[in-house]
Amino acid sequence: MTTAAAKQVLVVLGSLQARSSNGTLARALLSHLGGGVSITFTRALYDLPPFNADVEAGTPPAVVGVWREELAAADIVLFATPEYAFGIPGSLKNALDWVVGTGEFVGKRVALLGVSTMGSGASFALEALDRTIRVMSAEVIGMLSVGHVRGKLDENGQVSDPETRDALARLASDIAASLSV
Repeated sequence: MTTAAAKQVLVVLGSLQARSSNGTLARALLSHLGGGVSITFTRALYDLPPFNADVEAGTPPAVVGVWREELAAADIVLFATPEYAFGIPGSLKNALDWVVGTGEFVGKRVALLGVSTMGSGASFALEALDRTIRVMSAEVIGMLSVGHVRGKLDENGQVSDPETRDALARLASDIAASLSV
């Protein structure tokens, strides 16, 4: 008897900081998924060169192929991003530019988590990200905006706010439900 392969969740952190709040909240969300799920944190945002259509038309760097393969293999992509100047970070936009015309997001299920120190909860970044991935034909299965994040984490960097923990659990439930389809 064969066992079903683990469902693949690819996590894309919009911040390159080692101890980012969006990474902290993404990990808290992922802790609700349980077994049968394989989670990969992409390094694409760290490694991709600036997008260049001339390079893409020729032979793109190997790291571009790795990024595209990670996306193709994922059952769901979780984006967790901060908001920079009311938009998504440049490194995240650059990563998306490398796949805008190659089809990895066609029909791909994605979940969006926006984290901000401001009250807006990264809503502008989420709006921009949502618009960008939908134009690439992705299916958004859930979205969560978390504002004033510093007041929702304890001194150890753990989520201490009950409402935030509950909201993360609900988004995790949406992801789990989508994985079971």
